[in-house]
Amino acid sequence: PHDAMPVVHHYYPPINGRDFDRAYALWSDSGRASGQTRQQFADGFKDTSGVSVEILAPGAVDAAAGSRFIEVPVAMTATAADGSQRKFVGAYTLRRAVVDGASAEQRAWRIGSADIREVTTP
Repeated sequence: PHDAMPVVHHYYPPINGRDFDRAYALWSDSGRASGQTRQQFADGFKDTSGVSVEILAPGAVDAAAGSRFIEVPVAMTATAADGSQRKFVGAYTLRRAVVDGASAEQRAWRIGSADIREVTTP
């Protein structure tokens, strides 16, 4: 788990620094696992001035046919350019390949998916 955690730690500083290519590259399949193009990914943060994140204790590493997975729960606050804030909770599922012949890139932990939801207050 400790090898996977830095991926989430390194995800938000580039977003806050508007280096969306670097953040996008932390997703599996050269960013395509995000379900967005690079431009769509960047556009999703166009009105965001910053994101603070609390990374919670990860789950156990799970195995599946040539891969390892780990879920990393998060709680975050996104601040918009107008100063308003929105809160989110959820988890990132990180993935890495462990099969013989996998490249160094494939063996590195990357974000495989995310289940992040906005916290709404009544």
